[in-house]
Amino acid sequence: MAARMRRGAGLTGLLAAGAATAGGAAAQAPAAPAKELILYHLNQPGGEEFRHYRQLLRNLRNHLSVLPQGGYDLRVVMHGAGLGLLRLAARQEPQIAATVDELKLAGVRFEICRITLRLDGIKLEELYDATEDDLVESGVGQVARLQHRGFAYIKI
Repeated sequence: MAARMRRGAGLTGLLAAGAATAGGAAAQAPAAPAKELILYHLNQPGGEEFRHYRQLLRNLRNHLSVLPQGGYDLRVVMHGAGLGLLRLAARQEPQIAATVDELKLAGVRFEICRITLRLDGIKLEELYDATEDDLVESGVGQVARLQHRGFAYIKI
């Protein structure tokens, strides 16, 4: 019994020493703050005078104003009717296009569903400032993938 207690005490001591060493190493090299992972899901039409898209863009700008510079990974995943933001609104309204530009410069990524393009017969060139790099295989699949990776989900 005494031998068992000594072995247990030795193990406890080793664990405590390891924790102290790990704690000391962490104190010496502080970890970089984790980026905020944020996903805005857009799959609905803009409505009258593109009100829905304007509200989404306003929310994105407001959200960015309270995030640390460079401390985020913010994405707008678009599929279905949500592509109207880049296909219609940004092409018809210079202020919407300017806001999209501003958000992109701030690091917001607009991700476009390749399936929607194919099924609706939309060419990439029809979308405002869109490139192959903006495409994801499936908008719904990308939403699920990002949520699984820890992205906060926001639907406006």
